[in-house]
Amino acid sequence: MKSLRRILLATCIMSIPMTTVALEVGESDFVWVSDLAIAGFKPFPVSSSGKASFGMMRDTDLYLCFLADNEKNQATRRDVLIASLGDETASRTLPNIPVACILAQ
Repeated sequence: MKSLRRILLATCIMSIPMTTVALEVGESDFVWVSDLAIAGFKPFPVSSSGKASFGMMRDTDLYLCFLADNEKNQATRRDVLIASLGDETASRTLPNIPVACILAQ
């Protein structure tokens, strides 16, 4: 009986006409996470469903932040880390992990 009610409720909900609202999507340049941190933005957790790693917030301004990495830099970091495990005198210089943040509207 409960599943019949759920089916009927779902059918009723699906039959309600959805009004569409035209939302004008703006544009802006991406910002590096380090620049936002310097400007006083604070990190906040986000759902991974949008593939963002985390967000940055200050007052009402929200940015979603994404890794902007590539396989070459990942491999270089891995190689440097592995080399340092076997040789304490090995170079510890490796590529930073770029994180680009996009204004959320």
